[in-house]
Amino acid sequence: MHRYTISNVLADALYGKVHLCRDRITGDSVAIKCMCVVSAATKVSTGGLRIQEDVSMEKHVNQTLDARGGHPHILRMRTAFVEAGYEYFVLDFCALGELYAVLDEAPGGLFGNDRASRYFRQIVSGVRFLHQSGFAHRDLSLENVLVDGNDNCQVCDFGLAASSSHLQAERVGKSFYMAPEVVANDAVYNASKADVWSLGMMLFVMLTGQPMFDVAEHSDDRFHFLATKGLRRLVTAWNLDSLVTAEAMSLLQGMLTVDPALRWTIDEVIAHNYVSTKPNALTTYTGMQSTALSPNGIASCFETYRSSCGFV
Repeated sequence: MHRYTISNVLADALYGKVHLCRDRITGDSVAIKCMCVVSAATKVSTGGLRIQEDVSMEKHVNQTLDARGGHPHILRMRTAFVEAGYEYFVLDFCALGELYAVLDEAPGGLFGNDRASRYFRQIVSGVRFLHQSGFAHRDLSLENVLVDGNDNCQVCDFGLAASSSHLQAERVGKSFYMAPEVVANDAVYNASKADVWSLGMMLFVMLTGQPMFDVAEHSDDRFHFLATKGLRRLVTAWNLDSLVTAEAMSLLQGMLTVDPALRWTIDEVIAHNYVSTKPNALTTYTGMQSTALSPNGIASCFETYRSSCGFV
C-alpha cells in the first residue's frame, strides 16, 4: 500500500472496507477494496456471517474483462495485490457513488425518461459486454452500479458472477431485483436471462421511484398481479402511466416476462428502440416536475386494486 495515501473510508465491505486513496505516482483518486484473505477464503464476513460472494471470481471476472480491452461502463480494476494478510483491489473512483443514492437525491426520487434511458443504455451496454465475455452478473441492482464524476454509469461488484454458458442453481442477488426462477430455487436457470429481469426491475425503479414488489413469488400480491394481469395493468392501477412511455412499456414487458424461455435476451434489449435510438450523451439536466406518487400514495392505489381483485 506504500504507493497509495488513504484519505477516508468510502464504505464497509463484506470482507473488509473500501478506502478512498490517492495514487502517489499518477495523482489519481482511486477506490481500494481491502479484504481479509482468511475471511474471503472461508466466505465468512468480518462480522462472522456466512456469505456467498466469491473474491476469486470477482478478481477473475475483472481480469478477464480487462484482458478483452475493458468497457467504458464497467468499473475498471487497475491492479490487485496481497499484502500483510489482505487482498487489495485498486478500482477507478466514481465520485457520485451508487446509482441508488443518485436516484434517491433526484427530484421526486425518480429520473425523467431521458435521464433514465441514458443511464439504462450505459448499463445494458456494460452487461452485454459482460455476457459476451462469458459471464452473468447475478446481482444486478442500482446498488451495484456506480456513477463517475462525468455522470456515467459503471457496472461493478462481480462476486456473485457465474459462467453464462452453464445453467445455475443458487438463489443469489437482492430480493427486489431477483428473477422469479431464481427465487423459486427449485430448478436450474439461465443466469443471463435472470440478469435481463434484474435490468427490467432497475429500469422500472429509475422511472417510477418505487420497487415493483418485495419478491417475485406468488405469495407477494403485487407479483401475482403482474404475473396474472400484466405490467400495463399494474402501471395503470398505480397511476404511473405518465411516467412510463409507450417505448419504455414495450421494453419492460419484454424484460419482465415471467417465463424465462420467453423473456428477451440482452441482444433483444439492446436492439429495442428505447435503447438503440437514444443519444449517447444527455444534455444538461435541469430537473423535472415529478408526477410520481409518494410511497403512501402508491400504497393507497395498491390497496384499492387489491380490494377490486379480491385480495382482502
